[in-house]
Amino acid sequence: MQQVDRWVGTGIAALAVAVLWSSSSFPNVPGQKLGASTLPLIIGAALLLCGLLLVLRSWSAARYAAPAAPAIHNPLLPDLPAPDESAERIAPALGILAAIALYIVAADTLGYLLVAPVSLLIAQVSLRVKWLPAIGWSLLATAVVHLAFYKLLKVPLPWGLVPVLY
Repeated sequence: MQQVDRWVGTGIAALAVAVLWSSSSFPNVPGQKLGASTLPLIIGAALLLCGLLLVLRSWSAARYAAPAAPAIHNPLLPDLPAPDESAERIAPALGILAAIALYIVAADTLGYLLVAPVSLLIAQVSLRVKWLPAIGWSLLATAVVHLAFYKLLKVPLPWGLVPVLY
């Protein structure tokens, strides 16, 4: 697991460097304090921090890892194959991909305020978050992101079937 975290963290850090490098060339917006590069720079910095923390965690986990316990063979019981964990590992990834696909396909037609909470709910339930917190976080995150884009950044998200509220 530590090696996977190390590689994923390195990949995220490399992606962050690419985002930071490419967004530094975005033009400034006349009359605005914040330019077109502000949000990508914030996201790039956060990605870089996450990638570096993931790599550091993998190194510290490898240093404190306990040695594996030796297998005990019982001659009275048959040797059973190890349980297949691939379905357990793939299901959350498929749930998140389904949530992303739903948003891509339906956001323009149905609107952000209808599709985003459903997509977030699917992603959270696939990651085994309990239903009540998942519903609450989905609604809260949808409202916060909508207000941030609409009020702060002045970028309207698709309304779709929802009439314009303000």
